[in-house]
Order: sequence, then structure tokens, then C-alpha cells
Amino acid sequence: MKLLERLRESFAKTLRVPEGQAAPVAIVWTDATGEWSSLAPLLRVLMPEFFTFGEYLPEERTGPAIWLKCIVDRTLPDAPPLGKVPVLYLPYVSRQTLRAAADCPPQLAPLIELQYRGRVWHQSNGRDWTVLAFLMSAEGLGLEIAQDRRTEEAIGRALPLLADADVKTLAGKRLDADDFDRLSVADPIRDLLQWLNAPERFEQTQAARWVAFRNRCLSEFHIDPADGPDMAIKALAEGHPPLDPVWFRFCESPVGYPGVTKLLRSPASLAIDASRNPAINDSYEAELRKALEDVAALDQAAASSKVLALEAQHKERRAWVWARTGQSQWAMALEPLAALAKLSKAPVGGANITAAATAYSTDGYRCDQAALEALSRFRETTSDAGIMKRAVRALYEPWLDASTRHFQELVQKVGKLGSPAIVGERDVCVLFVDGLRFDVGAALAAELEQRGLIGKLSFRLSNLPTVTATAKPAIMKIKGELHGETAEDFSPFLGIKVATAPVLRDAIAQEGVEVLSGVDTLFPGGAEHGGWAEFGQIDAYGHAHPDDLAARVKTEVMNVADRILQLLDSGWKQVRVVTDHGWLLMPEGLPKVDLPAFLAETKWSRCAVVKGDAAVPSYPWHWNNDIRIASPPGIASFRAGEKYAHGGVSLQECVVPEILVGLGVKAVSASIISVDWRGMRCKVKVESNDPTVRVDLRTNWKQAGSSIVAGVKEVGSNSEVNLVVTNDEHEGSAAMVVLLDSAGAILSQKTTSVGEKS
Repeated sequence: MKLLERLRESFAKTLRVPEGQAAPVAIVWTDATGEWSSLAPLLRVLMPEFFTFGEYLPEERTGPAIWLKCIVDRTLPDAPPLGKVPVLYLPYVSRQTLRAAADCPPQLAPLIELQYRGRVWHQSNGRDWTVLAFLMSAEGLGLEIAQDRRTEEAIGRALPLLADADVKTLAGKRLDADDFDRLSVADPIRDLLQWLNAPERFEQTQAARWVAFRNRCLSEFHIDPADGPDMAIKALAEGHPPLDPVWFRFCESPVGYPGVTKLLRSPASLAIDASRNPAINDSYEAELRKALEDVAALDQAAASSKVLALEAQHKERRAWVWARTGQSQWAMALEPLAALAKLSKAPVGGANITAAATAYSTDGYRCDQAALEALSRFRETTSDAGIMKRAVRALYEPWLDASTRHFQELVQKVGKLGSPAIVGERDVCVLFVDGLRFDVGAALAAELEQRGLIGKLSFRLSNLPTVTATAKPAIMKIKGELHGETAEDFSPFLGIKVATAPVLRDAIAQEGVEVLSGVDTLFPGGAEHGGWAEFGQIDAYGHAHPDDLAARVKTEVMNVADRILQLLDSGWKQVRVVTDHGWLLMPEGLPKVDLPAFLAETKWSRCAVVKGDAAVPSYPWHWNNDIRIASPPGIASFRAGEKYAHGGVSLQECVVPEILVGLGVKAVSASIISVDWRGMRCKVKVESNDPTVRVDLRTNWKQAGSSIVAGVKEVGSNSEVNLVVTNDEHEGSAAMVVLLDSAGAILSQKTTSVGEKS
């Protein structure tokens, strides 16, 4: 981990908000002393959303407060790309200055309200992040650093160098001024890259050590910077062995050295290894784009063969450095497209409905996943998105249609679909997520596993037609009997009332189920049949923005996972995730099939109520067998231009996920409440969910061998321990109180001074 990477992670954490709250419009970064300012040039390179308060220099993304306000409100062309939240760095401005609105200088006044619409980047204690605090904090780099003026000054000098340093080389020891000064002369690889990145600037700023730099380059890399960057870049591109460490370092963080990339494009760079020449990579990208543009005109077998041949040719480029700089978008997008080409060769089969649903829920859904992933690789507004859509369609549509027609034949024989209603269980919350297609449910199950939860993924069968009005009432056992009188909007009746969402929630509550409204995370009230909650925007987003749904799915998966964690954290023992139906998504629209108006009373995209005994393929309505529902053959739609639709008979619409989620092994948490000294005896109070947490006192918090007490002690039920330092030589010296779990992993630490009076 590097300093710049940790800063960006911290910014991302600052932007997180609970579900239901408006997202921040900006991050405000106050820096009263301007000590972070030497990082601004690097951050501007890495982050197109980074802006600085100061003199109006728009080409350097720097300007006065009113200009920054316009950037945030996106009223200027200088605003960052969509999806990027502006980070406003305010050197020599403290947070207190902005908070004191009445006394705030006029030149800062436009930024005052951004404290409330945005987020201020600060420590958990509310103070501005200083460089030293960030380097030492567990939220930052977690380094152990001497706290004296000389060390702070050395950190200031070394900050730009520290930004690209591997923290592993600094961890595990107490750092002082000499350690940070050594950074400026101990890394010739970094110096060479910085020189190649901006030769003139390097030579101006490093004039005092130019001779030393030349000597190191001659001895280690067999090049002389005095000959100019062209000679050095030629040797680097040609793969001269002494320069291999430089190349590998460049590959670790290429975005930090755009000047090196520019030089590698120059005529002087005649790379023997194609992977070292960005121009060669560009030409391959253009070739691949053109080849995929031609895929749309091929039948599926030929399209699949061509895509797999292209994958064999281009897959190695995903390991080239240019993939990390966003210059290999087609090579990256080819990966899910190649997976789709493989998976779509054989439609989903099965001798009966159960066999087909099992085959789909075991492996078949991966074809849908690959199609979504491929479609998500390019923004809808670009011409590249159109090429990808047509390539996906060439591979995906035949597989989807063949699988659907086979499944329709199986359903036609039986005439009905559906799974038994769920009977609620005490301390189990049923979470309904509208339109959670099986492949998206599988992605959700994988995300939950990554978060340490235990999830069991299985499948249910939706009801016909596969629309919310019909399928949702059949999910949960309710008080009263549902029946169908008219299928005009496919909603059954409960008694004399249409089974709308409020009516269903009341009926669920009458069955002894706790109904959570909105984003409530109420503690379980002990209801006999558990709880019911609703969440998610997948179906609504699909209908409103079908072209953007593939990219949106990942966000929805993360949001649902967050909601599940909220419910489990509030005391529910398990969460059962269910849905009503899946959906079909076809770029550029599903094929249309005609159903004359005189044959249908109600006609939606993928379902229609048939008049009388019209001679069209139909199925009995789930809530009334006497009412027939027509579904178009294959993946067709009764309406033209439909890209996202459901209501018909297909594996994607009918086979839906059910996920039973519970907590995994509960993570141990512990924090130090207080440290009190009485002579050489130290009393430590701890807050923890595990009485086996142990406390140690060390001179180096990462090294068990630096302990200065007789032995570590468990906090026990009293949540406190007494530690005695037996060697008087340690009196007055710095030490760290350390909390450990049963495996010896460090949970928390706090600096103290041995024998310090409270």
C-alpha cells in the first residue's frame, strides 16, 4: 500500500452514506498549514476530480471559491467526469474557518454551504488530517513515527517521495528524521522514473544532487542522464537488463508517470518487446475493435469462433501495463465476451421443468452474467457501446431464444409454474427484492460471502405471468385467501380488495409477521413468523433505463448486501432474500411478434389476457385457471422496441433465487477506553465483545519481543487489566498498549508514556 492509494481509499470511505441519504456533492479537504500541498501535482495526475483553491489557473484545476462552487454544481466545462465527486483541496484554510460562517473571509464564503451538501475530510475526532496523523493512524498507513520537530520537517521534505514509496519497507520500526531523509537519496529507480517523467522539472528541482543522480544511474543502469531522456527511454523500451527494475517499478504505478508513457510513444522508442510500446498496444486495440464490429453480421457459430480466436490473440494484453492505464479497454472487454462465446454454444436443456431449472441455476445463468458484464464495459453514449451491444446480441440472442423455447415446451406440458409460499420463522426476516434475476442473485450471494456471511443459494419458480402483481402475492403465506376475478392488471383479490402492496403488507402482519417499512432496521420483536422487508430498485431501473441496467446491477448488488448487513446487525438471526420474477434484457430490443388486438383484452410486453378460446399458445393464470394468459414464443415481445421486459415464460423470468443468509464467525472487536498509571503499574480499560482479548505493553507495537511486562493478560469479564513494568529503566519512555485476539493479531493500540501521571 502506498500513501496516494490510501488517501484515495479514505476519500472513497468519506463518500459512503447510508441508503436513503443523498450522496455528497463534494469532498472538502481543509489544510490549515498547507503541509499537503506538495502532493497536489501528483493527485491532479491520478484524480481528474481533484481541484485546488487558489489563483485562477484552470489548466491546473486551481481557482477561487466561486469557481470551485461552479465546478461542484457542474456549470462549467472544467467539471470532472460524470460519476466522479469533486475533491476540493483548500491549502492554508482550516475547518474552523469554514465553520465560523459569520467570521469566514469573503473569498471563502461560497464554500461554506458545501460542509453540509458535501463531506469534510477529517479525522474521527473532527480535526483536520495532518500528514503526521495520517501516517500514524490505522485509517492511514499505521506507521510508528517519532513525534519531534526534526522528524516532522523531514516528513515535509520527503512527502512527494513518500507518496510512491512501498509502506512495507517502512513498517515494523520506529521512524525518525534520518529515515525520511534517506528516502530522498536511497531510491535511484524512483529518481530515474521521475526524471524521465518530467526531465526539465527534475533537473531544476534536484540541481543539488544532479551529479550524485548521474553517478547512480551510470553504476546501476549503465546510462548517463546527461545524454538526455531519449537514450534512456530507448534502453528501457529495448529491455536492457540493468533497467528491468525500472520497468517493473513503472508497471506497478504507471498512472504516476504519464511522461514516461509519452516518451515510450516517441520514434526513439523502438521496443523489441511489444508490451513496452503503447503505440503497438493502440494498434492492437484498433484492430480488435474493427474485428468485433464485424461480429454482428455473423451467425452464432461463426461469431463464437471469431471471438474465441480474438481472445487467444489478445488475452495476454490484459497483463500488459497499458491495461492498468485504461488504454486496453477492448482487450479487457473481450474477457466477458469470450466467456459468453463459450457459454452460449449450448442452450439450457432438461427433460422436465425441475431438470431445466436445476441446469440453469447450476451453470446456465453464467451466460446471462457474461452478457451483462460485457454490456457494462462501455458507457451507453459511446460508439464503442454500440459495437459491444451488437457483438453481445450475435452471441446471446440465439442461445437465449433456444433455451427459452425448450423451457416453454416443458411448461406447456404441465401448464403451471410456482413454488409453495414461504412460512415465516421467528427471528428470520424475509427481504423482498423486486426483479432479482437469478444471475444477479448469484452475484449477491458471492458478495455476501466476500463479506464473511454464510449464504445458501437455491431457486424458486415464479408464477404465471411473471409480473409483480401476480407473483409477489404468492411468495409469503398470508392471512386470507387470494383469488382472481379479472386479470386486467394481473392482480388477484384478497377478499373484496385488490391485493396491492399495502393490502398484502397488512395481510402479512395479520399472519404474525413483523413488517418493516422503508429502510427500518428495527430489532426483532419476537414475532412468531419473523419479519418482512422490501428493498432494491433493479426492476424500476430496468424499465426506466434499460441501456444502463448492465452497469447499474453492480451498484444494486452492493446496496442489497448493505441492507442485509443492516438487518443482521440489528439482531435478525437470518435474512431470507426472495423476489417475484426475473427479466430479459436484449440490446437494441427484443424481436416483436404480433398479437391482434381482437384476440387480447390486456396486452403487455411479454404477456396478454386472451379473449375467449383464441387459438394462440397460452397458460392458465395462476390466480384463476379459467383465465388464459398468452406469452409470446421464444424471447419475442408483443411490443416493438422493448429492451427490458418480463411477464413471459423463460428461465430468466421464471427461475428466481432464494438466498438464506446468516452471520459467519463474529469478528472480534476491541478498543482501549483508558490507560491510567500509578507509578509503574498501568490499568487499562477495554471495550470488547470477547473476554479473551489480551493486553500487552510494548516499545514497538508490531513486535511481540519488545514487550516490557511479564506477560500479556486477558481482559476477562471486568474488561480491564493491570500491567506492571518491572524495569525502572523504562520510566518516562514511550510505549504502546496493544490489544490482541486469541491468535495474536493486533486489534488496537494506543501510545502512552511509562509511569505517566494521570
